[in-house]
Amino acid sequence: MVAQVEIVSERESRGGWTFTAQVLDDGGSLRRHEVNLSWADYNLWSGSGADEPAEVAAAVLRFLLTKLEASAVPARLDAATARRLYPDADARIPRLVG
Repeated sequence: MVAQVEIVSERESRGGWTFTAQVLDDGGSLRRHEVNLSWADYNLWSGSGADEPAEVAAAVLRFLLTKLEASAVPARLDAATARRLYPDADARIPRLVG
């Protein structure tokens, strides 16, 4: 079973958005995360600019969950963390949107 990601709230923040997400991991644990997504990262990962920002934030979490155990994903994170930690993030995240 793959972890399930649901965005439960969204608010605009300085330079982008902040999302609260729930992740149901493959062990059945429900975890909450706060994800900051900048306009710059949104523009990078949503090639057409037509994707909902929440879909991009969810894709970032889904990507991180392919690299880390759910318990290792920080409760608060900036989406750019994926780009800094994993060189394949920019190629893989857009394919996980939607």
